[in-house]
Amino acid sequence: MNSPQAKLQRARDAEASEAPDLKKFKTDLLGKVIVKTIVKQQVNDRRVSALEFNRLPGGKCGNLFATLAGDFATVYDDEHFGDHVAVVAQFKNDKTAHVAGGDLAAVAWLDGSRHAKHELGDALLALGGGDDHAIQVMSVAEGRIVTLMRGGHAKTILALGAGQAVGSDPDASAAILVSLGADGVARAWDWRRGADLGAVSCPDAVSLAVTPDAAFAFIGRADGALFAWPLPKAPSEKETSSAGEISKPSPADRLAEVAKLPAAAECLRALPGDRLAAKCVDGFVRVFSIQKEKGEKVVLTVVREWRAAGQARPPRSALLRGGFSHAFGCDEAGDFLALGNAEGEFVCYDVQSGEAIKTIDQDRDFKALNGVTAAGVSNDCRHVYACFGPGIVWRAEVVPGIDDDEEAPRTPPEEK
Repeated sequence: MNSPQAKLQRARDAEASEAPDLKKFKTDLLGKVIVKTIVKQQVNDRRVSALEFNRLPGGKCGNLFATLAGDFATVYDDEHFGDHVAVVAQFKNDKTAHVAGGDLAAVAWLDGSRHAKHELGDALLALGGGDDHAIQVMSVAEGRIVTLMRGGHAKTILALGAGQAVGSDPDASAAILVSLGADGVARAWDWRRGADLGAVSCPDAVSLAVTPDAAFAFIGRADGALFAWPLPKAPSEKETSSAGEISKPSPADRLAEVAKLPAAAECLRALPGDRLAAKCVDGFVRVFSIQKEKGEKVVLTVVREWRAAGQARPPRSALLRGGFSHAFGCDEAGDFLALGNAEGEFVCYDVQSGEAIKTIDQDRDFKALNGVTAAGVSNDCRHVYACFGPGIVWRAEVVPGIDDDEEAPRTPPEEK
């Protein structure tokens, strides 16, 4: 971060700290965002299929977000370059002696804070996909793959979810990574050692979320059913043999149905405060309270529900192979949710009330490419992102000197 930006960041932090109601302060910011920045990715003939902010605790890497487009993964800095979005790292999934290459399909940030080897710390990104359905862990600081996990899935990887360094055993919870494949298998890994911890079968599964303490994975199915899986624990250092191999824990194959959505559960997010947000292809968004009971049982209770307009319902076959969807993103506190639709709009919602704070619309001519595949919101709520057609990411920003009722810049019409 350069000196002018550091000064600006201190001023913004002071403004937020002085606000009598931080949530209202952020709500007001979201109400003022307009589209200002358009990011054109290097892979400009492939749709941007995923956008994931680093939501790990501590805030040191909360400025980073990652996107996937074809066989490219790109990591951006949303905060340290003023009003600009900067590329931090890129990865192209080429064929090598270790992997078969091919399109990337899933992404998740990993909590390596307690084991970072880089002197200034590191951010680790798990990437799933390719022609061999491998999972690769990229060090952002080093710009290279540091861990490789293969053989867990026979088909496309649909989703990845990871634990954080929280709870009674932070090392063990942060080591858990869960992958969900189009083969109907969810598999838990100790990503630091690249070790397979066990798997469950859940046919027609399409979405995944992992609680921060890695106690449970929630799996959404194409018929709308939600399942809870008590995750196997990562072994401690004492349980690891001197040869570096891990004795597999006893199989954890217990799945319990805990809720039902009106249609296919295409996106799940575990939120702070023991909450789960779920969205189905019909646009229904439900926020659940997670109650963990004795043993390995969990109960979900609906605390809020609303319906988002303009959602495109993909064919079941496309959903099961990781086809087009509208994925939502949330801020670190889980107070706000950003979601796009098939008409090119992206909307910011208040998670507690379900009310729409701001609808961001672009009057664009290429309507066939309007569908928003993924959306995200920055922690300070000054930026909202949406992924559109081939290689495009839009950023809506709070622009000083422009009122929220003024029109945003619009794409000029095509010449006849």
